[in-house]
Amino acid sequence: MKLVSCVTGEEIQQGRTLHGQTGVAVGQAWKFEKIAQRRDGVHHVHVTRPGGKLGRSHREFHPSAFGCEITVEITWRKRVSRAATRTWSKVDDYLLAGLFALVPLAFFEHYHWSEYIVSVLGH
Repeated sequence: MKLVSCVTGEEIQQGRTLHGQTGVAVGQAWKFEKIAQRRDGVHHVHVTRPGGKLGRSHREFHPSAFGCEITVEITWRKRVSRAATRTWSKVDDYLLAGLFALVPLAFFEHYHWSEYIVSVLGH
């Protein structure tokens, strides 16, 4: 996941100062700490600012309050899916080859052609 500015399209790094554009954060400067996921599955921006005697004030805002959006990269899913497909195709090929190798052996054992084959190979 990464925080991306809607205006410039560039990724915003942790520790950078964000300025509120809408809501209760308008005109205030906040330090971007991390992206937090709430229990309902919605991602918010965790930010801090100096808070007087209490140290720093911690808050979570929706990314649109700073003119940003959160993008989720899912490239790892493509890599895992491709690796699983490639592995399954190899396993499938080897199972099919093993099946074809067992068919003549099954006929050989079933009909007991061993004497005939030995007599043909012996001459």
